[in-house]
Amino acid sequence: MKYLNEAIHVNMADRKRPKRRSDKEEQACTKEEYAVAKHLRFNTPAHTGRLAGMTVKCFIASDAVNCLLDSKWAKGKANPDSEIVFTDRKSCVQYLNRFIQKGLFHRADKIESRKEKEKKKKKKELEEKENDGKKNKKAKKSTDTEMEEEQKKEEKKKAEKKEVKLKKFKLNMSEDQRFVDGNSIYVWIYDPIHPKTFFMGFLMLLGAIALCLFPLWPDWMRVGVYYASLLGASFVGLMLVLIVLRVIIFSIVWLFTLGKHHFWIFPNLTEDVGVIDSFRPLYKHDIYPPPEIEKELEKEKIEKQKKSTDNDDSDNKDDDYEMVTNKTDDDNDENIENEDRTAEESE
Repeated sequence: MKYLNEAIHVNMADRKRPKRRSDKEEQACTKEEYAVAKHLRFNTPAHTGRLAGMTVKCFIASDAVNCLLDSKWAKGKANPDSEIVFTDRKSCVQYLNRFIQKGLFHRADKIESRKEKEKKKKKKELEEKENDGKKNKKAKKSTDTEMEEEQKKEEKKKAEKKEVKLKKFKLNMSEDQRFVDGNSIYVWIYDPIHPKTFFMGFLMLLGAIALCLFPLWPDWMRVGVYYASLLGASFVGLMLVLIVLRVIIFSIVWLFTLGKHHFWIFPNLTEDVGVIDSFRPLYKHDIYPPPEIEKELEKEKIEKQKKSTDNDDSDNKDDDYEMVTNKTDDDNDENIENEDRTAEESE
């Protein structure tokens, strides 16, 4: 009996003790937190990155903070009943640190590519030249010409790329898993389904059901679908004919001009652009001089640069000579004044 009473007492004590929450329950987000996370996921500017050989979606910390300050949870816009109110950037950072702890995203470090390293080296060299150029005019002009050439190259590249493409980052996991406002990069783990995908799936389901019910369609609808399919097939055939024809015209012009003239009809037809932009412009004509003339032009440019540098050197030498002559004149004047003073004192 004693053993039975002790066992009953132990069971009653275990029931009275409050159960501890598991780690999953502690890390689970509330409905409002999920709403904030969805707002961030679909409204912050997204970038693509490569992490451990996989493509991931990432964002920049400052963009996320700006998104929260412009959201319905910001101060002045939030409902009085809502628990979440973002007053300033610090409150946003504190709140986003929760999302890191709950595993909605994590911090990553950007791996610099070779091109970026080379650009940084060039910038450092140019800055050093500019600092030296405060004393010499030669360095200033050389740095200005180099900067102008680099700007022209970048403008040409931007003009060729009409579509605005998002940056791709090479990433690595960061040891410091904190949310820091600035240019730090964070990779999304939370990947909810966008409402557009639900809508598109619903439309596809309706389309499949409608195709299955094709025998029950009225005659006027069948005839309309038949003519629409003919139009689609003719459009595809016309596009294929244009692609072949533009290549033939380009090759004929290229052969007859020995590679000097490049003539394209609808140059953006095979590019990754919209339907209307693929037919703009109607043609593109570029003239390329032969390699011998290009070498001569490069030599002329180099000679002009050398002449300009030599002229700058001669100007600097003249300035130095003038400075030396002025100093000697000043020294002679001072010596004459000192001799006059000594003569007066002796008298």
